[in-house]
Formats: sequence, C-alpha cells, structure tokens
Amino acid sequence: MELGEYVRGLPRGERQKFREKLAMAHGCSVSLVRKWENWPPPLEWDEAKVQRMSRRHPADLSSIRITETETQGMVTRMDMRPECWSDE
Repeated sequence: MELGEYVRGLPRGERQKFREKLAMAHGCSVSLVRKWENWPPPLEWDEAKVQRMSRRHPADLSSIRITETETQGMVTRMDMRPECWSDE
C-alpha cells in the first residue's frame, strides 16, 4: 500500500495527527510527509507541479523502518522504494 493510500484510509480527524507523528519520528516537517504521500505523482501533473508537490520517501533503511513501524506494516519498503527492495 502506498503512503498516500494509507493516509487517505485513516478517518479525517486522524490524518493530520498521523502526519505530525510521522514527521516527528523522522525529524522532518509535516509538509515533507505530505509530499511523500504524493509519490508516485498523478500522471496529469506537469513536471513543475511534481517538483513542488511530490518527493520520494528516503531510501535509507532507518527511514524505511520508521514508516513501516508507524503504519503498522501496512506500508512496506517494497511500496516506498520498489527499486531498492524486492520480494526475493
């Protein structure tokens, strides 16, 4: 499951709390977490909007583990960085 899909599946009142908790765990801003939610970006976004609104989740294992833990394993390393992690 992608991070954005996970967040959209939370009750509306819990989404911002989750973003804040994840940002604190990563030591980053809520704005950056929201950008991770927009990866992969929608096909209709032009390159400028992708640059502004979307970022890939960090690939280092410690960051991956934080997000896996905070999402109770619903968002996995294969979902966040399939080019780095495989099922094999």
